[in-house]
Amino acid sequence: MGPTRLLTNIIQRKVMSLEEMSPFKERDNFEVTLTDFARHQILKCLFKADNQRSTEYWSVQEIAKFIKDCTEDQNINLCVLYWKDIKNNIYIIDGAHRISSIYAWINRYFADEQVSQAPNFNDEQKEDIRYIRTQLGDLADFQKICSDPQFAAQKAKLEDIQISFRQVLGTPEEARRVFQSINSDTKRLDKYEEYHLRSRGTDAYYAIYACCYINDNRSNLEELRYARLNEVIELGEKIYQLLFSTMLPNNDLSHGKKIGLVNELMNIIEGDQIHNMMGLDQGERVEKLMSHLFTILCRMATPVKAVGIPSLGLHPFLYFYKDKRFQITSFLAWFGIVFEMHHNIMQINQRTITFKEFTRVRRGVEFLIANFPVATTETVGKFGSGIKGYDRLQTVYKAFICLSLKIEVNFEDQDCVNTFILSMSKAFKYINFNEFYVESFLGKYDPAVVNDVVEYVNSISPASRSKPKAFSTLTKSLIKHNFLVGNHNFCPICDGLIYLDSTESDHRIAKAVGGQGVLDNGQLVHPLCNRLKSDLSLEEIRADLFGE
Repeated sequence: MGPTRLLTNIIQRKVMSLEEMSPFKERDNFEVTLTDFARHQILKCLFKADNQRSTEYWSVQEIAKFIKDCTEDQNINLCVLYWKDIKNNIYIIDGAHRISSIYAWINRYFADEQVSQAPNFNDEQKEDIRYIRTQLGDLADFQKICSDPQFAAQKAKLEDIQISFRQVLGTPEEARRVFQSINSDTKRLDKYEEYHLRSRGTDAYYAIYACCYINDNRSNLEELRYARLNEVIELGEKIYQLLFSTMLPNNDLSHGKKIGLVNELMNIIEGDQIHNMMGLDQGERVEKLMSHLFTILCRMATPVKAVGIPSLGLHPFLYFYKDKRFQITSFLAWFGIVFEMHHNIMQINQRTITFKEFTRVRRGVEFLIANFPVATTETVGKFGSGIKGYDRLQTVYKAFICLSLKIEVNFEDQDCVNTFILSMSKAFKYINFNEFYVESFLGKYDPAVVNDVVEYVNSISPASRSKPKAFSTLTKSLIKHNFLVGNHNFCPICDGLIYLDSTESDHRIAKAVGGQGVLDNGQLVHPLCNRLKSDLSLEEIRADLFGE
């Protein structure tokens, strides 16, 4: 089991303010036993510092082991660094996972997730609590250990084990640097988290807090002093759900990598503008940036609660995954393509590629993605993953669209295969077809299509990238291997692959002409295809799209 989000909303986050900095120059270091901590006054003034990482790096197994160690291991590390303000509020600088686990334990959250004053745990968090309860048994109930005579030995150990609180002096910024120094030295702070903390005060900083620190972001976002703060928080939750659950199911992204992904998506949308700093309209800018991001994501997949934006319903396991592993470069590439189509700025040979135009060629594009994976792997291998190479991979996918606009993609047709191979070979010279040429290249192809594809690719390729020095190999079997997405359902309108989480129910016979809402008259289609079909029959919309 991977990291859990169970601890994220146990202790609330609070902004460290320079105006409320404690004037005292001597450290207030103190110890408190676990049994005394359960009734200590600091529980009412205990917060996570605003720069503290999201407490979602521990797994449920680590939480259970930590609690068990508290009852068995006299040498357990319970040292906590904190900063204190003039009101004696305690801000955890380092040790938030440990304190959050103890806080949940002494308040009986692990024994009963519905106990009075417990956070509003979601279904996933409740499942994690049940797992911890199963692992710990009676030890999950801190109060039972302290009151039941049969646990006298464990209680005695709790009375001996002390939490050591060590104060960090100075300004909030100095306290933040202490946190960054500690976690950087131990290599526990993800590079994307470091970048996020350094960008404090920018539009991206607040947008990422809203989108990636779910249930743990209000105090930081309150710095915006924005009247629509609740709407911003709700929008962040929608983006998180759509991106990391619907579009990227079963992903293994760490919290830091999620931050990095959202940051790169915003870079594609707004560029350097996401680094704008404080201003009277910053809250409005942040909400606008997030709304723009949400709209593009909705064009790619349908959120759990439909918002009226017809999506393409891109199937994640074809477009964004390889061997069941998420490919960030492919995701960024398609996000950029959908962004351009949404704004009608994608041009191929002086032809604007709209969503309708893409729908016309979607079947061919998906066939090429599935049957030509080497184009993706070699491009990423040559130019790098993520933000380093997504624009190069985007060019490959645009070449697929260009080819599909020019020819009917059919690998049973030797002329089509030859045209495809020659186009890709000339347009992307780092992909080596020499072996294929020697073995079976027959020479018949469409030279006009080849020229159009090569000219188009040359016109959009980044000019500053160095040319490859060596070629890789590609065999005939990689071109003609079995279609990877066989045995899946396809959209009857565009023949593109159906992703069940991004579909709509369409009337085969339109309601406008008497079609009934019964099972036999229903079919699953892409949301955008449903809009294109409207009241047309299947034959009419396919004739419009494909000339059938």
